[in-house]
Amino acid sequence: MRDQGRLVEWFDDKGYGFIQPSDSAKDRVFLHIKDFARPGPRPIVGCALEYLVILDERGRCRAQQVSYLKASQIQAAKKPAKDNIVKLPKKASAMQMLCIAYILALAALGLAGLLPGMAVLGISLINTVTYWLYAQDKEAAQLGNRRVPENTLHIVSFLGGWPAAWLAQQRLRHKTQKQPFRQIYFCTIAFNILLISWLISPLNPFGG
Repeated sequence: MRDQGRLVEWFDDKGYGFIQPSDSAKDRVFLHIKDFARPGPRPIVGCALEYLVILDERGRCRAQQVSYLKASQIQAAKKPAKDNIVKLPKKASAMQMLCIAYILALAALGLAGLLPGMAVLGISLINTVTYWLYAQDKEAAQLGNRRVPENTLHIVSFLGGWPAAWLAQQRLRHKTQKQPFRQIYFCTIAFNILLISWLISPLNPFGG
């Protein structure tokens, strides 16, 4: 079955780019200049394309038998199922509230002296690193390069980077469906909250 999308990134000097399918739920597809069905003008960002999707030797989605589309040939983007329209915003909203509550709690604990300032700073830096790691893993998945180990993503999440991990998952549309990665990710959230609770409790032998 052939699919449709638009070219969203193109490196003309290297002869490759990426297509964003019309169905926004699908990941971007790798395209090489040799994958066009027939010779034509050089691709430009924004052009509409029709193509066949295959998995290449690197395990990435790749366009084959690519052809340009006229405006009259472009199909309307698929709308999400009704269940998705209802459920996804609720999940996202719950996670947004949890992330905001976590950040505010860390700030309050730091101001109250219950959590060392270096710990709050460290968690902030870990969140920055976490988002960067997700972005690197997403790019590696698209280009077929060496991936960031999932254990690394889970470790930074456990150390407090889970808010940035959730943001990266939503913004980059990465690791949002894969199981059991998602289950372990939510476990790292619970363990991190338990770790913070232990750090500020009287049971912590290193506390002030």
